[in-house]
Amino acid sequence: MKLLPSLIAGPALILACTEFFAAVGLLFRVRLATLVAMSALCGALLTGQGLTWAVVAVSLAVWLLAAGCSALNQLQEIDIDGRMSRTCERPLPRGLMAPSQALWCALLVLILGLLLLLPLGPWPLALGLLAVVWYNLVYTPLKRKTAWAVFPGAICGALPPLMGYTAAGGVAHDPLVVLLAGTLVIWQVPHFWLLAWRYRQDQFDSGLPTIFDQLNEQQFFAINKCWLTALFACYLFFGFFNIISNPWLTGLFLTLLVSLVSGIVLQLVRGVQRADPSRLFQMVNLSLALLLLTLILDSVL
Repeated sequence: MKLLPSLIAGPALILACTEFFAAVGLLFRVRLATLVAMSALCGALLTGQGLTWAVVAVSLAVWLLAAGCSALNQLQEIDIDGRMSRTCERPLPRGLMAPSQALWCALLVLILGLLLLLPLGPWPLALGLLAVVWYNLVYTPLKRKTAWAVFPGAICGALPPLMGYTAAGGVAHDPLVVLLAGTLVIWQVPHFWLLAWRYRQDQFDSGLPTIFDQLNEQQFFAINKCWLTALFACYLFFGFFNIISNPWLTGLFLTLLVSLVSGIVLQLVRGVQRADPSRLFQMVNLSLALLLLTLILDSVL
């Protein structure tokens, strides 16, 4: 009979552990952290060094830093997340995880990420520290003050490829990595604004200053067209200026890019009243994933 409590506790313990790790995955925003790490991997591989230990280390470090920044961000915005339908299911608003647990998780992965950067040189470490400070101490508080916080926040997108490039022996001002970093900066703006448009009511429920208080629908739509045009112009540089060296990959990249552009144009010509923000958001994210995956394959094949 003494075994009965342990037999009952076993499945309960497994369930509790499963729920905890699922909550940690939401806290770390695994898919976003992976996309950020891919951008660092691309930056490192652009040096032509191949898949060295430094390349693997900086990619893992960036993943850890992105995960830690996400966890700290959710700690900073528990009240905001709880008011929005898109984020109210996150672990902190739902009470699936105590704030102290989230803090320890964040600190653990941030420290591990910085320790991985330590032997890679002063530039990757300095850029990693800047990314954490800028995201959590500049961009996140700024969202409570202005609807235009996306512009300084977009700087965070430039840092991972620069970290990867410098960790692999490159210099941060090389035009090749500057192009990649600049593309990521430009991508941040339509990515953020299309998500805000997709969950427009959340913007008002959040209590934050919102772009929809600053611009009418037509202005918002027109500005997004400009950013999307700039983004796809950047993509074309990679396809037409031999940055992707494999001709088969270049052809495949441009073919898939044209397909995505066509889908986006079809949405844009429908006008602000009929365009689907969810489709636009997904296609913009797919376009970046396509670029990063193409650059990675081009470097390792």
